[in-house]
Amino acid sequence: MKLFLIISQLATFQFWITTTLVILSEKEVVEAFSIINMTWATTWNNILKEGGSGRWKVDDLGIKKKALTTILNFVNRSNEKEKSLKILCPLAGDDPFVQYAWSQGHDVTSIDLVPAAVDAMRQQFGGSDEEDWTKVKEENGNVWKHNGGRATLYSGDMMKKRPELVNKFDVVYDKDSFGALPMNIRQSFCKRLSEYTKDDGIIYIEVKNKEFNKDMGPPFHVEMNDLMEEINFGSNFKHISNLGEVYSLQSNAMFQMGHILQRVKRGGG
Repeated sequence: MKLFLIISQLATFQFWITTTLVILSEKEVVEAFSIINMTWATTWNNILKEGGSGRWKVDDLGIKKKALTTILNFVNRSNEKEKSLKILCPLAGDDPFVQYAWSQGHDVTSIDLVPAAVDAMRQQFGGSDEEDWTKVKEENGNVWKHNGGRATLYSGDMMKKRPELVNKFDVVYDKDSFGALPMNIRQSFCKRLSEYTKDDGIIYIEVKNKEFNKDMGPPFHVEMNDLMEEINFGSNFKHISNLGEVYSLQSNAMFQMGHILQRVKRGGG
């Protein structure tokens, strides 16, 4: 079984992927994801050094504060007693949400394959690598742990099994990750998140709605039904809120939409 990818880079390093939907083995998922990541690394180089495309990178701290406030509102509805939440940010790039949530007393973990993006993320915390971070080398990547606690940044593959993260997180913050992945890869991505999210934990997820070229991407056009397909989040999560447009992309053809999903209890309880 093979994943057929047609990848072409435009002048702005935007890339489009079309897929033939087949079921992939875990090894094939890793191989396909590595191809995507090579192009994504080039995209990140453009974003970090030349400003890049705003469709991926949103630095407005007000937007991040609004996202955390929304998360806290829904966690409270889930009867979460702890003030400090454990929050996972998959394929996070250098999203300032991570440092902001940390500054508000929460325990944050991010995962991204592109070292340059993880380096940029680390710089947001201030200080220096030597005094403020401990680097742990692992196969095909590194793990950076903040010496002040409550921040762990993985530079490595999101699809890799990480037993230390299983059933650990109260919240997953996903800005555009699901909608950036081809349909063939989404099942493995959702499986990892279902493993890492606690029972009754929530996913705050942002996706793109598009007026045109809905079957092309990334970003792909994503609606609630796409999220809740059985092979995606539907088997382990329930949809509890459609947030509507969470902020404006200043576009008449593309809209940033939000959803809240909740992890069902393991074992059907």
